[in-house]
Parts: sequence; structure tokens; C-alpha cells
Amino acid sequence: MTAPEPSGVLDRLSRLLGRVFGMAQSRLELASLELGEARDRLVVMLIASFAAVLLIGAAVAVLSAWVAVALWPTLGHGVLGWIALVYGAAGAALVVWLRRRMRDDPPLLADTLAELRQDAAHLRGDLDPKA
Repeated sequence: MTAPEPSGVLDRLSRLLGRVFGMAQSRLELASLELGEARDRLVVMLIASFAAVLLIGAAVAVLSAWVAVALWPTLGHGVLGWIALVYGAAGAALVVWLRRRMRDDPPLLADTLAELRQDAAHLRGDLDPKA
């Protein structure tokens, strides 16, 4: 047996490094796309949320005043307590909904991390390269 030629080993190493860097580049491009999509969703959500808070806040203030004036002769000061109770319950329900939504959303860069795990498994030889 003869030892492998140094140029053959260097050529194989160069091709392997080229593949590894190519995989890393494609994964970074995927991460960049995911981050861009997340940024766009965040901007839209922030703008829409701000507008909704302003509009709903104005509606709630006017409705509260109307209900307080309409019920003042029968309930007196108690009407303000009932209005506060309704707002508190609605706010608590919103907090529960937001926590559930945040818990159920997929983690940031989930697709990129899955691809990196697959790449690492392929490099270790754990998976069939055709899979």
C-alpha cells in the first residue's frame, strides 16, 4: 500500500471545507429570511396594536361616561365600581390570551436550527444523505 498523495488529501479537504461553508452560507441565508419575516410581523403587529389601543381607548372612555351617566340615578357611585370590574376582567382575559399565544408560537429561527441539526447529523454520518 502506498500513502495517499498529499495533493489528493488537500483536494478532498478543500472540497469538504467548500461544502461545509456552502451549507453554512445557505443556513445563514435562511436565518436572515426568518429574521426579516419576524421583523416585518413585529412592525405590523406594533402599528396595529398601537392604533387599536388608541381607538378602543377612546371608545371605552366614551362608553364608560355614557354608562355612568345613564346608571347614576339608580346605582350612584356603584356604577363606577362595576365599570372598573368589567375592565379588570377583560384585561385579565387579554393577559391570559397573550400568555397562551406567546407560549404556543414557534421559537425564533426554528427552521434554521432544524436545518443545522440535520447538517450536523449528516456530517457525523448519523443520517442517510438522501433523506
